[in-house]
Amino acid sequence: TPEHIDFRMTTREIWERDYRPHLLTLDPERFKLTDLRKSFATGTQAKKWTQYGHMFIWEIMRQSMGDVTMYESLLLDPQWVRDFCQVYLDFYKMNFRYVYENVGVPAGAWLYEDLGYKNGLFASPKLLEDMIFPYFKQLVDFFHSYNLTVVLHTCGSTAEALPLIIEAGFDGLNPIERKAKGNDPFVFAEKYGDKIAFVGGLDARVFETNDKDIIRREVT
Repeated sequence: TPEHIDFRMTTREIWERDYRPHLLTLDPERFKLTDLRKSFATGTQAKKWTQYGHMFIWEIMRQSMGDVTMYESLLLDPQWVRDFCQVYLDFYKMNFRYVYENVGVPAGAWLYEDLGYKNGLFASPKLLEDMIFPYFKQLVDFFHSYNLTVVLHTCGSTAEALPLIIEAGFDGLNPIERKAKGNDPFVFAEKYGDKIAFVGGLDARVFETNDKDIIRREVT
């Protein structure tokens, strides 16, 4: 995604002064509990899959700092990145716990964290393993403590990150974008099918053909 025009959170000082303090305590005003309870009851009574989902540290960091500041900070100020991730991890656990206690515990949780371009990851597996996935694992462990099934949604090339995704404890992976490098669901299933479920894997380019025979063969 191209860099947007500008971002306000471009230094650790701005983060610590203007953003961090608002994430440290629970604010019930953030929640529309009546709407949540209605949606939860509708899904539960219909015996449908229910889930709460959100972006997490990677996407929030990109949308808060912008790509340039984020990538520079991963290398030049890793302590800021670690603090950002820890604050948001604690924030998520605090807020999800509040929803579970006041609305109900769903069947699962989805995290929406696009980790890759079409031809590779946004950052090296080593960097992701060191600075990002420890927080993924802690949040997955938190969800698992409520017996939730946890799915990671990540667009782009995923193959190099799959061992990290499995080690973090995710139960499912979506969408397995076929036009991205290395994303072959048959290879994924052969190597990791006993460790994680794969949700998706259809090639959007097949549907663009508008040829029912090609589409039928692909779906089959």
